[in-house]
Amino acid sequence: MTIVFVVDDYLSQTNGTHVSARRFREELIKLGHTVRVLSIGVEGPDMFGLTEHYIPVVTPVARLSNLRFAKFDRDVARRALEGADVAHLFYPWQLQQKTSRLAEQMGIPVTGAFHCPPGHITYNIGLGRFAPLAEFIYRLFRVRFYRKVENIHCPSALIAGELKKRKYRARFHVISNGVSEAFTPAPQSETRAGNEIRVLMSGRLAPEKRQDLIIKAVQRSKYKDRIQLYFTGQGACLKKYKKLASSLPRPPVFGFVSPEQLVETMRGCDIYVHASDVEAEGMACLEALSCGKTPIISDSPKSATSQFALDPRSLFKKGSCRDLRDKLDWWIEHPEELKAMGHRYAELGKKYNIRYSAKKLLTMFTTASMDYKSKQMIKQKEEKARTYYRKIRRGWTFKKIFGFCFYYCIAIPILALINLVYFGLKVENKRVLKKIKHTGAVTICNHIHDMDSEIWALTVFPRKPIFTSLPRNFSLGVAGIFVELLGAVPIPVSVNEMKIFIYTISRYLRKGLVVHFYPEGELREYSTELSEFKRGAFYLAVDAQVPVLPMKILCREPAGLYRLFKKGRPCFTLVLGEPIYPNSYALKKEAISDIQKRAEECMNDLGRRKDKRSA
Repeated sequence: MTIVFVVDDYLSQTNGTHVSARRFREELIKLGHTVRVLSIGVEGPDMFGLTEHYIPVVTPVARLSNLRFAKFDRDVARRALEGADVAHLFYPWQLQQKTSRLAEQMGIPVTGAFHCPPGHITYNIGLGRFAPLAEFIYRLFRVRFYRKVENIHCPSALIAGELKKRKYRARFHVISNGVSEAFTPAPQSETRAGNEIRVLMSGRLAPEKRQDLIIKAVQRSKYKDRIQLYFTGQGACLKKYKKLASSLPRPPVFGFVSPEQLVETMRGCDIYVHASDVEAEGMACLEALSCGKTPIISDSPKSATSQFALDPRSLFKKGSCRDLRDKLDWWIEHPEELKAMGHRYAELGKKYNIRYSAKKLLTMFTTASMDYKSKQMIKQKEEKARTYYRKIRRGWTFKKIFGFCFYYCIAIPILALINLVYFGLKVENKRVLKKIKHTGAVTICNHIHDMDSEIWALTVFPRKPIFTSLPRNFSLGVAGIFVELLGAVPIPVSVNEMKIFIYTISRYLRKGLVVHFYPEGELREYSTELSEFKRGAFYLAVDAQVPVLPMKILCREPAGLYRLFKKGRPCFTLVLGEPIYPNSYALKKEAISDIQKRAEECMNDLGRRKDKRSA
């Protein structure tokens, strides 16, 4: 596969995103792929150099944090994209916007990344706590760039969640930026003269990173005479922080270090502090704990770094230098626990290996390529593909409007009556539906009756679910018309239809619709024993990153009036399980197998719990 990385300043040594871009490129090349780079000043094979783009007011401010923007050059970009399989765009800036449009013209799929939370921007212009501006930037990013990108790399689940809340409709791929194999614990403990305690924070000296909190915490610490602070980074706040720390007994050490020196610095420190208010992932912290260092991390809701904390003592209250001081003093007073936790954090760091992340990134590129081919099949005048797409498409045609009115005004009242009178239906644990109220979901249920589809359809009311049906059911004359009006879509029967089905249904799930499957794939009349599940439902749940809601229809003996007319036929009880969420950090195959296994266990457990209550 030939991949093009479009990143403004690939050669930058001080920006975590650019460092990750270089690491990803190295790993993808090791996996046998070609990775071209379109960026400022790059030279050599598969390198396509650009010049810096000067933006009045913006560029001088950005340079304080060692950030540069690239100037788009159509000819250079065209050469970089020629013959490529996919283009990966790291930012939503002008370079990426124009490259995206060029790639579309050249027939090349694109993927994006969200490495710049709006908080980074608002803090650097002195408006860090002005939430309306951050919301405006989220909207601006979506409208100007991300609405046309269907696959987005999110460094953490927090970023994916923030984008979902802001109505981004892309497929989110939660992929850690990955830790280089160089970041490992020291072969042996370093012996150090005296009783010095080394405390480190790595990263840009920027307002949102809050290095000031660390300085203030040490000023208040009972061990301030022993603490030596290290800040490995550059940025606009250097002079401010030097002045703030001037009263400390031991002046902090500021300055950029090479990757090799950073490893040694992290191995030599005692405690790592990550005080950022806003963080997409927190690679510096991840590198430190991979070196076996116990971190103290801000619990800011806008920072994803707190996900790495294995202990409450590794978290401090956002913005509180006093709480940070208390946590810092506690760890200094308990060196044995500090060392033991360091071993645990080193094990955690192994799970974020760059090789694993590169494989996930490659899966995203493959998915984007498949999406593009599916869109092309829909756009082209291939009659079979277009005919199938029309059957599963949701739109406001006359037939769809009529189906909508029929469903809510006629079908629902009739189905409610059937559920009550004919099935004697009872529904248990319906409260769990509130948990999927604002998200798409895949619902699954056992198939024990020809008419059991209305049982779960009415359960998720007022939402109108999509459910799959055999193609022959659409050809049953009048009955076939009703099957379509009730919201059924035909199961794909060819490879091309399967591609269109996955692409389209995944988009509906991300837009908040509910899609229902019978995972067993067959009707087993009145049987509550489950047969082996098929993967289709779980593939879509993982693909769209939506929960699976398990349901199980159980049979019970008729009681009261139902005994008079339900001779030999049971009444039904529908039991709902808790939503099951896919593991967003696992590889796609692993995540599908995992959620399928958990769903099977849950549905079997629903039956056992009901039997115990009945007994």
